[in-house]
Amino acid sequence: MKAIRAVVLTAVFSLAACGPQPPPPEPGTASPEPETASPVQPNFLLIVADDLGYTDIGAYGGEIRTPVLDDLASRSVTFTNFHVLPMCAPTRAMLLAGTDHHVAGLGSMFPHNWFSGLEEGQPGYETFLSQRVASLPERLAEVGYRSYMAGKWHLGPDPGQWPVDRGFDRSFALLPGSDSHMVIPERRYVEDGEWVEPTQEGFYSTRAHTDKLIGFIDENHGDGRPFFVFAAYTSPHWPLQVPPDFIDRYAGVYDDGYDALRVARMERAEALGVIPETDAGDFEPLGPAWDELNAETQAHYARRMEIYAAMVENLDYHVGRLIDHLEDIGELENTVILFMSDNGAATENMEYSPTFSQRIERDNSDNSLENLGAANSYISYGASWAQAATAPFSRFKGYATEGGTLVPAFILRGDGTNPAGLDGQYLGAIDIAPTLLELAGASIDSTSVQGREVAAITGRSFAGVLGADSAPVYSEDHVFATELHGSRWVRQGRYKLIWEQPAVNTWWPFEVPESWYRWQLYDLQTDPGERTDISAEHPEVMDRLIAAWEDYADTNQVVREVRINQFERWQVLPENYPNR
Repeated sequence: MKAIRAVVLTAVFSLAACGPQPPPPEPGTASPEPETASPVQPNFLLIVADDLGYTDIGAYGGEIRTPVLDDLASRSVTFTNFHVLPMCAPTRAMLLAGTDHHVAGLGSMFPHNWFSGLEEGQPGYETFLSQRVASLPERLAEVGYRSYMAGKWHLGPDPGQWPVDRGFDRSFALLPGSDSHMVIPERRYVEDGEWVEPTQEGFYSTRAHTDKLIGFIDENHGDGRPFFVFAAYTSPHWPLQVPPDFIDRYAGVYDDGYDALRVARMERAEALGVIPETDAGDFEPLGPAWDELNAETQAHYARRMEIYAAMVENLDYHVGRLIDHLEDIGELENTVILFMSDNGAATENMEYSPTFSQRIERDNSDNSLENLGAANSYISYGASWAQAATAPFSRFKGYATEGGTLVPAFILRGDGTNPAGLDGQYLGAIDIAPTLLELAGASIDSTSVQGREVAAITGRSFAGVLGADSAPVYSEDHVFATELHGSRWVRQGRYKLIWEQPAVNTWWPFEVPESWYRWQLYDLQTDPGERTDISAEHPEVMDRLIAAWEDYADTNQVVREVRINQFERWQVLPENYPNR
């Protein structure tokens, strides 16, 4: 494993409701000692990248150097139809609970007063991981596991809601959704049940998260108990920042611009089989063409992508450190590794967004070309680079289209006993908890966990993909329905029904689509980019899927009339966006 860091590999494949709940356990309470701990129980390493685009890594068609992830993917069951929610916290709630995100308390990740139609205290909209559900570490503790996490939590900012309160034996957690990668500010990180003191020097998020996880693993190694490691990395989420030894590794690589990158990635991804056969020219970008930008703006945006790519390579390097450490201590062969991104590529243009431009001004951020990527810069890379990472699929993070919800994901056994290749069945974040529980020999069906009644897991295990069981997890006619921040979607076979409205905190500086605020129907088999609404040709499909969504909304107490209060004021286009 260690040698792969020095080599760039090209991966080619052959390819619910409960009554009143008791209070949470006291912070710092250790998981109970098991009566028995089977020596054949596997360890688990769940690696979640933050805002990583579908084609960012080499195994999915990217040009960024990711030899560790590419090597892992080449030995994995690699998913090409793995779906999450279009924003991070609801996805993380779903994967830890194995339930719909409304049941888990993350029906929204923003305050109720951001919406009309959403009242304070609305069940399912608590914005933290609810005691209605048992977390994956809480369930795993009942069969002897220790659990460790480092990185982004975003599932509750208050004491009693932290990782230590939800089953993690050790944790080093960024409580909010994002922050500097190079500084720990005051009251943003916690270690177990204590605030971490601010620091100004020597900190980089990805390195620090990896260091902590290695330390946590070593603390109890050799005690005979299996472990669950949640590597909840904050990279490559904005602000784009990277250590000096990585910052210039992609100098000049993106000078041809995002249009050329989008076409090149689509061609490679199609050759690898991770996207359907698609005409690269049959794509409708939202922003200006690269050639429409002046030289100054091109230089600025090319530099942003250089820094983003360096962050992804840095992430790959530190994942390699984790893998190497497991190998060094003799645990890799008995570890199941699952890698994924938490949503589609992010698009925010910081300088122009009303949400972030005020922060940039307040903090005196230096976003000059020469300073991009430094600790005192605060940037993202914008919609057009994000579309290069999600094409041929429509849009990006925040939106219910495939570009916001389809992510790279793969699973493997460290001993190499699983089959390898592409798997195109529809699976998602809700299926992770039951999969790991089955592999651990734990109950998936239990609604009593650590002495409290909890909601039933509704995801399904896909553990069979690691062995000889080739039966699909879901039937072809299974209906998948969900909602987030007012957007709704339903999948059944080749059809996708969608009701779109603007994402909550994603600024939209483009023409408002006529398709928003109404149902649309797409045939993803012939139209993976969701460009042609076929609802008029298939009224019977429309009726069936709308009824299915209404059933889903009733079951999960979804608030139907959700509108974003501040959307209209977010549509003012600054004179300097973008400078052409």
